[in-house]
Amino acid sequence: MAAAIRVRRGVEPTAQALLGVIGQGSDSTILLFHAGERHTEVVDFFFVSDHLALDFAATLTWRTTHPIDLLAEPADLATWATQAGLTDHPGRMSRAALDRARQLREAIYRTAVAAERGADAAVADVRLIRECARGPQVVVALKSLGEVERRGGVDEVLATVATRAGELFGGDDRHLVRVCAGAECTRLFLDRSRAGNRRWCDKLACGSRANAAAYRRRKSGALASGSAQAGPYDT
Repeated sequence: MAAAIRVRRGVEPTAQALLGVIGQGSDSTILLFHAGERHTEVVDFFFVSDHLALDFAATLTWRTTHPIDLLAEPADLATWATQAGLTDHPGRMSRAALDRARQLREAIYRTAVAAERGADAAVADVRLIRECARGPQVVVALKSLGEVERRGGVDEVLATVATRAGELFGGDDRHLVRVCAGAECTRLFLDRSRAGNRRWCDKLACGSRANAAAYRRRKSGALASGSAQAGPYDT
């Protein structure tokens, strides 16, 4: 088992080479391990974007500073599909399937950014999302009263994600896409707030961290101001 350290989501890791993710918990932390070490823990994914496709795009974190791919191995894709509630039995995931998933993820992310900016989406990205959506979808079958079974492997999972993305980008909800205001967070989310002023992907993570940083700045400024007004010989 790797000797991991916990790093709060959105905070830059230390100077050591931290290249892999062991897990991301409900307390907004992730576990990182050093290059060359192996891990057996199951990734605990984070779903706060209010849309399946945007949560899928967020499996590559901190894109502009220290990107970390939470879909590091084919098994991680199966775990994401299960935790997202898409399928109960995703089956075996190959390296080729993981590569397809990453390509779809990046097309979704770029298209979402274009929607947020009011720009045109890349033709190639639109084509890829559309083509992925052509396949059979995950099937939801009734097992008993109050219980369903979700059936589908990697092809059905990716087709369902692509279909949800197409519905988002082709409809009015595309105008609700926002980028988290966290200093390093690059997660996208839908702003369904009544006032249309949601800033954070998650108030308990990025929101709390930003508020804490603002408080420290105010406190530091007040101390500096006090120091400037009182000299060593003042009585």
